[in-house]
Amino acid sequence: MRQITFFLFMLLTVTFSFGQTLPVDFESAEDDAFEAFNGATAAVVTDPTDASNTVLELVSNGDGFDGATLTMATYVDLSDDANNTITMEFWTPDATTRSHLLQLRGATGASPQIQLYFDTTAAGWQTVTLNFSDAGPTLSDNYFLIDLFADAGDGNTATGTYYIDDIDGPNGGAVPVDPVPATAAPIPSYPDSEVYSIFNDTNNYSTVFPIVYGFGSVAGTPDLDDSDDVNVAYKYNFGLDGFGQGEGGPDDVSAYNFVTFDYWAEDGLTGFDVVMINQGAEYVYQVGVDEAIVSETWVKVEIPMSHFTDLGFNSASFFQWKMGPLDNSVDNAGIGYIDNILLTENTLSSETFNAAEFNAYPNPTNDVWNIQTTENIETVQIFNTVGRLVKEVKVNGNTTRINANDLSAGIYFAKISNEFNQTKTIKLVRN
Repeated sequence: MRQITFFLFMLLTVTFSFGQTLPVDFESAEDDAFEAFNGATAAVVTDPTDASNTVLELVSNGDGFDGATLTMATYVDLSDDANNTITMEFWTPDATTRSHLLQLRGATGASPQIQLYFDTTAAGWQTVTLNFSDAGPTLSDNYFLIDLFADAGDGNTATGTYYIDDIDGPNGGAVPVDPVPATAAPIPSYPDSEVYSIFNDTNNYSTVFPIVYGFGSVAGTPDLDDSDDVNVAYKYNFGLDGFGQGEGGPDDVSAYNFVTFDYWAEDGLTGFDVVMINQGAEYVYQVGVDEAIVSETWVKVEIPMSHFTDLGFNSASFFQWKMGPLDNSVDNAGIGYIDNILLTENTLSSETFNAAEFNAYPNPTNDVWNIQTTENIETVQIFNTVGRLVKEVKVNGNTTRINANDLSAGIYFAKISNEFNQTKTIKLVRN
């Protein structure tokens, strides 16, 4: 048996809305909480040796690290060295020596991610016993993700169909329930001829980002549409990791003037980073700093490409993108959903509203802000830096006064809207 230990210091536990409890025998609906990755496929099927039993079928595709992730409803507790063994039944098609890998991750503590390789050398069912005392230092009591890698190891191009059953080990406490948006993100209305699609599954855009690989991790890609239609989003746990994608070579996106997407943030998420990447250099826009973060509703963000190019981004050599924790720190934890990541030639706002001038004075202020625009506006909403609405003013004109006397000193964001629900956000400071 070979073993390897990875130390990825994650500082907060992610939570999920469904999952499994050890032992996992794939006999109940709760045991369907798994997702294949890196080209593998996974499904609950009838045991090929016992028609009365159901098992997890895992089919590898030749990638050195493909498999399936099981999402737990209760934590796996490996904190007791006398009781930190994971067992499972594992079926292989022949007696060829094959290398596999079981990994637990997502915990807090000294070992947030831990893994052990194991070999199979016989055809049919066999019991695999993995003692994680052999895998590293003090282990954690709150692992909630179990990764099963099929044919595992750098350069391992083997393929195979395997069956797994009766995964067992020491249970910990219940994993809290994640927040979930009540609806899917709105379907974009940008015309096809003006869009370069990075992530979208509803519009069949013609021009798409040529994805070659992903990096980091997402907490899932749930379908948030309650109807028979499908509308998935990336689910991020910014207390665990960020996620992005890259292509084989740089792409010229200089024809596009905006980076746009929709997000839904749980209450308490302070923000996240939006990153455009050339080879070797990252350029960042921060939701929560460059604009207010708004909680528990879908929000459309339209960032001028000039924000990134002014920082040095070369739009003729677009290489990678990612969404990550605010300031690249997992201390800024929380759950967020992101959908419809697009590059667009234009925004959904009218050209006149987008080009309008928006001024606030005095800014900073001790008592009031005067907000003046060159367009008619309907409302001004004031948000604090954690996305809470602290004040809303009806306007129906191009000027208004915002009383700040009842607000604490700090940074605020004014979301200015017109009758067509077109918006502009400006930063305000209260002394």
